[in-house]
Amino acid sequence: MAKKTSAVVTRTTTDKYTLYTVPPRNRGEWELLYLVSLTGTDSPSVFFYDSSTDTEYKIFGAKNIGTGDYLLLTNAIVVMEENDQIRVQNSSTNSVTYVVTVNLIQKIAARYHS
Repeated sequence: MAKKTSAVVTRTTTDKYTLYTVPPRNRGEWELLYLVSLTGTDSPSVFFYDSSTDTEYKIFGAKNIGTGDYLLLTNAIVVMEENDQIRVQNSSTNSVTYVVTVNLIQKIAARYHS
């Protein structure tokens, strides 16, 4: 059974922040990324963390956006396994809001009897 869930945060610091973690016994389909600069110019970054290989991948970054500018990524899916993460980071202390939507699919455990 699938269930869509969204996570949202407004950041005003430059430390990296874990916005979403796929819960145990679930698989996630990351469907949407929206970010908007609320105050000033920033160059926000978004990362995908693959927990199975302990590897972080930069999905978006190195683009300046000014007050009121936004980025919307849709029509693509990143398949995520349990404990994989979506992380975000501002390049300045300006306010940037991040929104992600993930379609969660519960893994069904199969039992075999001999």
